[in-house]
Amino acid sequence: MQTDCDVLIAGNGLAALTLALSLPESFRIVILCKNRLDDTASRHAQGGIAAAWSGEDDIEKHVADTLEAGAGLCDEAAVRAILSQGKPAIEWLLAQGVAFDQNNNDLHLTREGGHTCRRIAHVADYTGEAVMQSLIAQIRRRPNVRVCERQMALDIQTESGAACGLTVLDCRTQETYRIRARHTVLAGGGLGQIYAATTTPPECTGDAIAMAIRAGCAVENLEFIQFHPTGLARPSENGRTFLISEAVRGEGGILTNQSGERFMPHYDRRAELAPRDIVARAIAAEIAKQTQDFVSLNISHQPAEFVRQHFPSIYRHCLSQCGLDITRQAIPVRPVQHYTCGGIQTDPCGRTSLPQLYALGETACTGLHGANRLASNSLLECVVTARLAAQTIADGQAFQAKTSLRPSESPSAEAGIFSDDLQNTFSRPALQAFNQRHLGILRNDTGLHRAITQLRLWKQNQAEPHTASEYENRNLLECSLAVAQAAYARRQNIGAHFNSDC
Repeated sequence: MQTDCDVLIAGNGLAALTLALSLPESFRIVILCKNRLDDTASRHAQGGIAAAWSGEDDIEKHVADTLEAGAGLCDEAAVRAILSQGKPAIEWLLAQGVAFDQNNNDLHLTREGGHTCRRIAHVADYTGEAVMQSLIAQIRRRPNVRVCERQMALDIQTESGAACGLTVLDCRTQETYRIRARHTVLAGGGLGQIYAATTTPPECTGDAIAMAIRAGCAVENLEFIQFHPTGLARPSENGRTFLISEAVRGEGGILTNQSGERFMPHYDRRAELAPRDIVARAIAAEIAKQTQDFVSLNISHQPAEFVRQHFPSIYRHCLSQCGLDITRQAIPVRPVQHYTCGGIQTDPCGRTSLPQLYALGETACTGLHGANRLASNSLLECVVTARLAAQTIADGQAFQAKTSLRPSESPSAEAGIFSDDLQNTFSRPALQAFNQRHLGILRNDTGLHRAITQLRLWKQNQAEPHTASEYENRNLLECSLAVAQAAYARRQNIGAHFNSDC
């Protein structure tokens, strides 16, 4: 097959750049960026990268914490395969120039919810930005890597039952074209923009997951949408809610309700350090009992210099945007969509059910996260699986058979009721508000049934897309329907999925 490149990567986050930097320099690599190279969800990651690094920690402890957070739905073999590469992943990032915080000539490690010890390597509270700056600098030095900005992947091209490239939209001219490749990689992030309130940037419209669904790839666990417990309860900026890092609670932050009562000990023995799904539902329950639409997160009992040193970006943002001095005042917070635990089904090397197609990062579902992601495991997964994928591609290990992956279901739900109460006119804000209500942190059968009916109607009436925004809307609808169907099919309250009728 005559190709335009050896490896075509749709996406420009941590997984995408790690893959490009880990492949041999003899490979012709093309990176498609929907916006600019430095515009990606990875850049907004605050907390850090989890790895068994210190003497008091080991891989077995990290595995145990991950399995517990995942509520029994993790793929333990995948968990072990990925977490065992944690230390080499940190060492690789150090070699790329990432300046992790230090303490006594070693990494400074912080702790976050669900972790039984300190194991989070970080750069203050802007780890993602620091990591991406280092990797972008390395990418720009690679003559074999061609970065194409303002280019949106639209659909997967196949030949003889295998992926052979992508159809692409030039967002500047609205013209479409094809790129052929020996290996095609989807690394376009999650689907956070199906919701009205999300920490993800506007680019996260579920493009990769939607493309995979249309191509018939196996997807799984899309019902497990992680809501971060502590989004800043202030108007969002550019379509994304500012995140208050998990590490604030890891360093002693306390949650209180409108009455000033510390409530987390009533919900879980680990209190503020319980896994995200537990803390998020607890906050939602407290908000439902009060008049304020937020609870308070207080770190002001720590020394002011400690707070400013550990959380400089949070301190600056709250002060400049909200007039809040977090060294003296509590932070108003509420749950907000943050992460897609499910996605395109892959093995730890990123191989999907379609030969020559790989998926990496939040786009993929390796089995690491199960029903709920453990804090700071996502950046680790990006680096480890991308490095494993690079080795697999370089070694020419073709995907053998679908049976080597986990059994996959295609959930569906019959929907015919509510036909008199549907919205015919589609708009992105209407979709996002609708999903926020029916596919949010607390769900029920009536809402899910209504969602499936409405989303099918919108999808059925959708016109042929021509512009980037219209293609994004197509993907948002595809992903919304997949989430609704998966949520309705899951007849068990577990992890990030809660249905009051189950």
